[in-house]
Amino acid sequence: MVQRIQSVERALAMLDILAKSPRPQTIPELAKVMDINRATAWRLINTLLEFELVEKDGESGRFTVGSGAFKLAASTHTNTMSRKARPVLERISSLFGASAFLEIAARGELIVLDQIRWDLPEEVDLAGMQVPLNCGSVGKLYLASLNDVELEKYLSSKLESLTPYTITDPSELRMEVLQARISGVAYNYKEHQEEWCGISASIRARDGRFIAYLNVTLPSASTSREQLIARTPELISAAQEIAALIA
Repeated sequence: MVQRIQSVERALAMLDILAKSPRPQTIPELAKVMDINRATAWRLINTLLEFELVEKDGESGRFTVGSGAFKLAASTHTNTMSRKARPVLERISSLFGASAFLEIAARGELIVLDQIRWDLPEEVDLAGMQVPLNCGSVGKLYLASLNDVELEKYLSSKLESLTPYTITDPSELRMEVLQARISGVAYNYKEHQEEWCGISASIRARDGRFIAYLNVTLPSASTSREQLIARTPELISAAQEIAALIA
């Protein structure tokens, strides 16, 4: 006889409803569909929020599947996102002549789902590397995905400085992050390590949420800041292609 835990079943059922819903859901809507009371729905949603399996929109108060679900998918060999994005990742790496990375954020941590390594003297391997959010282009995009309260909380903390180029002024970083929120693109020029520079573009869901990041990292010795910025349209196009593939 199969024994099952009702609370786990309900949490997974809620996650399944959110995944299949064409639009974000409210607590009353979830409670009605699942035929449970609102207090139970709140307990379930708070548990899923704790593991970032769901996300709450700060303005509407509605819920969608969160980035933690992608983190779970990243541990499998059949990750749909990575598999579909792989050809684009290979092409953009060849186009830039540099290492390219597909990343997601889960529980405030940036995770490399896939990477194409380029044979350069200044070898880059971001997998497993902890890059402070203010020091990298992907980190800046992650900050751009936060709501205003969360962003200000981060900016009020001590910002790490790894090189003379690292942005540690909250006002300057805020300006870059807000620009990235609009454009979906962020840059890092010698801010993490002086040998590197990078450009990242957000991969967005249909509702505009950032669900992943496409990053290219190049040697700063052969790439000026102007040259880095000039590659923006190519990276945006590739990020949009990945978004269409995984939509």
